[in-house]
Amino acid sequence: MVGVRGAGGMRRRGVALAILLPLVLAGCGAKEAEPVPARPVRVAAVSFKDTHAARSFTGTIVPRTEVQAGFRVGGRIAARLVEVGDRVKPGQVLARLDPTDLELSLKAAEARLAQAEAQAIQTAASLKRYTPLLAGGAVSQAQYDQVKAAADSAAAQKREAASSLSIARNQRAYGSLTLDQGGVVTAILADAGQMVGDGQTVLRMATDLGREVAIDVAEGDLARLSVGGAATVTLWADGDLTLTGTIREITPVADPASRTFRLRVTLPADAPDAVRLGMTARVSFPDADVPALALLPSAALFQQGDKPAVWVLAPSKDRVQLRMVEVASYRPDGVAVKAGLKEGELVVTAGAHRLDANLPVRVWDGGLP
Repeated sequence: MVGVRGAGGMRRRGVALAILLPLVLAGCGAKEAEPVPARPVRVAAVSFKDTHAARSFTGTIVPRTEVQAGFRVGGRIAARLVEVGDRVKPGQVLARLDPTDLELSLKAAEARLAQAEAQAIQTAASLKRYTPLLAGGAVSQAQYDQVKAAADSAAAQKREAASSLSIARNQRAYGSLTLDQGGVVTAILADAGQMVGDGQTVLRMATDLGREVAIDVAEGDLARLSVGGAATVTLWADGDLTLTGTIREITPVADPASRTFRLRVTLPADAPDAVRLGMTARVSFPDADVPALALLPSAALFQQGDKPAVWVLAPSKDRVQLRMVEVASYRPDGVAVKAGLKEGELVVTAGAHRLDANLPVRVWDGGLP
C-alpha cells in the first residue's frame, strides 16, 4: 500500500510540473526587450546656390592706364604746379625746369647757325666765280675741285647747325612738363629745387581712359573665363552699388610667386564718382551653363560601394535614408554636390559612418546625450 501511494504522489507531482512549466515559459516570453536609444545626429539643410555666387574674387580699382611723367631733358625743377588729387587737362603745364641753361644752349645753337650760314655764302660765291674760269682754262681742275668741296662742306655744316638749333628749341620747350592726355595726379616723386635727369619720373597720373578692377585668378578657375566675358562688380564700401564689367585682359603668363593670372575687368564709362581708385571690389562671373551646387561639409560624405552617398533625415525625423549623390568638386571648405539632393532636405553632417537605416535617431540639440 505504501509503495502504491508513493508512486501515485510522484505521478501527481509530474503532472503539476507539466502544467506549471508552460506557464513559467509563457511568463518569460511575455517580457518585452529594452528599446534601442535614439542616436543623436547633427544635420545641415541643403541649399543650392549659383556657382558664380560661390566663386568670386577680390580685387582693387585701378586706372586702365597710368602715366609715369618726366622731363625729356635734365635740369633743376623751378616750379611744380599740381598736387596729388588734382585733375589736369591735356596740354596743361605740370612743372617747369630752370630755363637758364636751356636758353644759353638755344643762343649757342643760333650763333653756330649764323656762322655756318656765313661760311656757306662765302664758299658758294667762290664756287660761282671758279665755274667760268674752269671753262676758260684759267684755273685747273684740282683748284676747282678744292673750291667745290669747301662749298659742299659749308652747306652740310649749315644744315647741321639748323638741326642743332631745332633741337635746342625743342629742349627749351621740354623745360615745361605737359601730357597729351588728361587725368588725375596720383603721386608726386620730385619737388621744386630738385635736380632730375632726362626721363626721370616726376609724377604719376591716372588717365581718363577709364577705371578697371585688377584681380588674381588661380589656374583652376581660368578655363571658364575669357576676354569679353561679363562680370558683376560690387564695392566693399558700398554693397548696394552693383556694376556690370567686361573682362578686357588676361595675362598669358602666371605670376612666378603666387602662380595666379592677373585679370583686368573694365568698368562702365558712366560709373559713379564713388568708385575711387584703390577701393576694394568683389568680382563674380555668372555662368548659365554651370548648374547650382549645394556645399556640404566633407564629413557628410561617405562611400557606398564605389559611389558617394549621404544620410538624409526622413520626414518622420526618427530615421535616416541612404541617398546617392553626384559630386561636382571637392573644395577646401567642403564638397560641392550637383545632383541627388533636394532643396531644404536635412543631411547628417557628423557620424555618417556609424548610422543605419533601421537605427532610430534624433536631431542633436547641442546638449548632453
